[in-house]
Amino acid sequence: MLHLPHAKKHDKSVDSRAAILNAAVISFGELGYYGTSLQKIANSVGLTKAGVLHHVGSKEGLLDIVLNEVYDDATDTIVEGFVNDERPLIADMWRGVVAVNAKRPEQVHMFSTLDAESIDPKHPAHNYFKNRDQHVIDVTLQTKWVVPQGINIKNLVQAGYSMMDGIQLRWLRAPERDLNEMWAECEAELMPMPLWQGYR
Repeated sequence: MLHLPHAKKHDKSVDSRAAILNAAVISFGELGYYGTSLQKIANSVGLTKAGVLHHVGSKEGLLDIVLNEVYDDATDTIVEGFVNDERPLIADMWRGVVAVNAKRPEQVHMFSTLDAESIDPKHPAHNYFKNRDQHVIDVTLQTKWVVPQGINIKNLVQAGYSMMDGIQLRWLRAPERDLNEMWAECEAELMPMPLWQGYR
């Protein structure tokens, strides 16, 4: 019984942090990094600015959390999960990533907005996005994918992720469409039959 108040306090803290991150995702997506203020986020979740800072440390700290923890963790887990598969198919990996992103349009919106905004070298996420493409490719290439003979896996991975970035932007402009179906159309061009028969 003595530990019960502490458990409740912890749960409330976890809920507050989650609310802050959700509000940040929406604000970064709609307004970008520069258009977002910690005070605005605090107002939207019923906290003071100091309360928000308690959970995230700083505005740049908040940006780091929503990109690395909120956005990347979900898809990194999928990619890394194929490392020990007996017959890993890259098409299955991409379908898994698309399926996750199809369920989180606000996060995809945030990612796309910050990606474009961070072209500016002075943007706090500039290095994150500059290094991310290579990191994603490096992580993906840790798996020994089963592909048709003659396929350059590195080139395929680079083309696939570029295609995915583009299709997600088109989806954000037409949210009534199904991202999974849009990706299936891309997959048919990226990995055409009959070459890819049995590999996707």
